[in-house]
Amino acid sequence: MAYAYESTGRSAEAEAAFKKSLALRPDYWDGYNSLGLFYNRQRRFNDAIAQLELARQLTPDNAEVYYNIAGVYLAAGIPQELAKAEDALKKSIELDPTYPALANLGFLYLQQKRYAESAEMTRRVLQINDKNFMVWENLDWAYRWMGKNDQAAAAREKALALLEQAVLSNPRDGQLQAHLALQYSLKGMPDKSSTRVATALALAPNDPDVLANVSDAYEVLGDHPQALRYAQLSLDKGFTLDDLRRDPDMRHVLADPSFGLKQPR
Repeated sequence: MAYAYESTGRSAEAEAAFKKSLALRPDYWDGYNSLGLFYNRQRRFNDAIAQLELARQLTPDNAEVYYNIAGVYLAAGIPQELAKAEDALKKSIELDPTYPALANLGFLYLQQKRYAESAEMTRRVLQINDKNFMVWENLDWAYRWMGKNDQAAAAREKALALLEQAVLSNPRDGQLQAHLALQYSLKGMPDKSSTRVATALALAPNDPDVLANVSDAYEVLGDHPQALRYAQLSLDKGFTLDDLRRDPDMRHVLADPSFGLKQPR
């Protein structure tokens, strides 16, 4: 019932249903896990960690819980907390070396500016499964920060092909549309990029990830004022400065003195 409420945007009723589930089975770890992940989706990161820690206390050998704890720290994007994310991911991998945990460790290294380690881990992940466009995008960023532009371009080609397939299957996913807009801009295809930008904004006008990718696409296309506008909107909706700083294409936006940088929430 909670998931049904959440899917229709009735967040308060969803939260109440998750809590009712917990009240009925307070000794069941996944009740706390599910509520924690709900809070994470609502960007209530402190509440998410509190619930996931309760799940961890009930099942201290549960790789999934450690993975989810790390995911919240990664989503929050607070540099001081990344060491906690790394510890949780490594514990999860020690218990069960899953593809998602290994992929997130590569992404974590990217956040920590450990670009060579990020690229190495991400290549390892791609040997397990090379069908996730976001992993290829992470590899692109790592290579670009390292100045390895040819390898970065090859990674982008892989990401673009996978995104085009994903959008065909899920045309109403605003995040996919925004990622595809960015890839088209990087490919030098402004008409296709603009079309996808419009679609993404129509589908998910308040999604901070969509707004950040739209900003990125505009910056690559040379429309700096629009890039500034959507970067600020992404911050207003919950993105952080550290999220933006990860992206090599956002350097000019962040350096612009007219960009009213806000502190991360």
